[in-house]
This record gives sequence, structure tokens and C-alpha cells, in this order.
Amino acid sequence: MQFRCEKEVLAEALGAASRAATGRSTNPTMSCLRLVLAGDQLRITGTDGDLTIDASIIVAGEKDGVVLVPAKLTSDIVRSLPSGAVKFDLGEDNVEISASRVNFTVPIGAGDDFPKWSGTVGQGASMSAKDFSEALRQVVRSASTDDTRGVFTGVLLSGIDGRLRLVATDSYRMSVRDINTNVLPDGTSVVIPARALGELQKLLSIAELVSINITENDATFEVGSVRLVTRLLTGAFADYQRLIPANSPNKLVISREVMLEAIRRVKHVARDPIGTPLRLEIKEDSVTLRMVTPDNGEAVERIDAVVQGADIEIRFNNELLTQGLDASGADEITIQTSEPGKLALIRGVGQEDFTYLLMPLKS
Repeated sequence: MQFRCEKEVLAEALGAASRAATGRSTNPTMSCLRLVLAGDQLRITGTDGDLTIDASIIVAGEKDGVVLVPAKLTSDIVRSLPSGAVKFDLGEDNVEISASRVNFTVPIGAGDDFPKWSGTVGQGASMSAKDFSEALRQVVRSASTDDTRGVFTGVLLSGIDGRLRLVATDSYRMSVRDINTNVLPDGTSVVIPARALGELQKLLSIAELVSINITENDATFEVGSVRLVTRLLTGAFADYQRLIPANSPNKLVISREVMLEAIRRVKHVARDPIGTPLRLEIKEDSVTLRMVTPDNGEAVERIDAVVQGADIEIRFNNELLTQGLDASGADEITIQTSEPGKLALIRGVGQEDFTYLLMPLKS
């Protein structure tokens, strides 16, 4: 194998594919990238067995070939090279990577058990990459990061009334986002690992459209010249519609940025900034934020708000509340609840396509 390619183009492709490779597997090939050169087309594939990212780029090919190279090392080397042409030259047991006056000799991977491509090839249902990226930003963070939680480490994608709905929950909070696109037939639902969708989000800026192909066992996303394939998760997802309160008479309307700034300030007294409870005292025309810790004392801030319903005091995990406010993206947000121990519903004013539900802490 021998080819030349501009450093920026090669670095981007290697970086994308290497995000699927893993150094934790007992199979050493999983920490490698598979490079296949045929004519002027170079295909770079990384995988951990469940997630595969495949990038194809045009290079100046001189000699066809196939090789496994260390994913992180190769990606880091190419990214560090000076701008200009990068040359790859495969020897018997190593690859020479050079640019200008810089030269690296990298050992190649061994073995012929690199997983075969399992994705769907061909045009799938397409949607706006920008819209999908924003939806993923709002929803993916609500999925569980505990590998033992199975289906709750994923995001539910459903076709509902000609729209695409994304739902994620870790049992403490839940995000629901609707997109006005019909890439999935009504009544169809799949659960896609949140990790895969997080990696997909990083790719969505390179193209205007993303195509989606769903089969019985996996999902293939195509963004420009990059394909991402992930296995679907199996199991019963939460009956999320039952969890959304039908009636929440107590309503707070407030500036999102003012609320976020107040939370950042009162958190200064928190010894554990994530776990320390944040108390909201809502009454009349204001909300008072209060945080108390044995070691660092107490912080209190009162901010103006529009309040409807009864006076209420409610406690939240301050980090989960902050993430919900951040995800809404609107200038003003509403926080609605029926009573202190029930789920709170957070929405951006005028943005009915995104809902964030948060379980309060016990008093």
C-alpha cells in the first residue's frame, strides 16, 4: 500500500474512524483501524464490535493494499504533522508515515479477524443533519451511563404521527424531543445506544443531510462520506407517555440565563457541586434558590419570575436541573409541577417540541 493525501483530509477521516476503535477489548484488532486502498479511494474503518465508523476519502493512490494500524497512535501522528501532503508507505511489518521533514515508522496490526462490515449500503430515509444534531444534543445526555441498565443506555426512536420522536431516560430525568420528519414509519420503534448517537452527533456538521437505514439488528447512518453502524438494543423501554403529567397547575416562568447564572453562583458553597441539593422556594412573583452545606455555609438568591398556582418548595439535583435548562435552548423556560414530590416538567417558552422531566429529591 502506498498513497499520498492532504494532512487535514486524512486526519479528519482517521479521527472519525478511530472513535469507534477501543483499546479495552481482548481482541487486539479492535484497537486498530483497517485501511483499504483501491485505486484512489481509501476506506478507513474502526470498530469495537458493536459500533463501526467507516470513512472513505480520495487520495493519490500509488499501490493498492490492506493494512491494520494502531488507531489512536496513527490518528495522533497524522494530526500532529505539518500541513501539506502526507505519505503512507507499507513495508513488511510497519508503515512509514512522513510529511515534509517528519518521519514516523509505525508497527502494523496482525490477524485476519477484523470484523466484517455489517451496515446497510444504499440511500436511506434522509433528514436535516442540523435538526438531528440539535435533537441529539438535547436528548442523549439523559440516557443512563450505567452499562448494567441495558435498554436505558440507549435512545428510543419512534415514528409518531409523521414525526420522529427521541426519548431517553436514566430514571431520574427524561428527555422527549419531536422532529418534523418521517424517517421512520408510524408505529415503528428502535432503541439505539446513546454512545453511538453521541459519536454520530460529532459527525453531523460535515453534511446537510443524514440518511438512516434501520434493519432488524442494526442502524446505519450516512453523513457525507462517513458511515456509522451500530447494533440496536433489545428490551422493553419505559412507558414514557404514562410518566408525563396530565395536569401540572403550579407553573414558574423565568429567564433561562438568569436561572442558570443564579444556580452557578449558589453552587459556590457546595462541597459536592453535583450532589448537593438545590432548594427552590416558589411564591408570588419570585423564586428563591437556596443551597446549604455543613462546611461552607449557605447561599441564597432571589430572582423575579412569573408564578401561577400555589406556593411550593421543591428540591432538585442541581446538575440535572442545569442540564435540563441548558438543553431547552429558549430564552424563557417554564417549570411546572403538581406537588413537591411529583415529576417537574421543564419546557422552553414557545418550544413545544422538547420536554424535560425531572424527579425532585425527597425533602
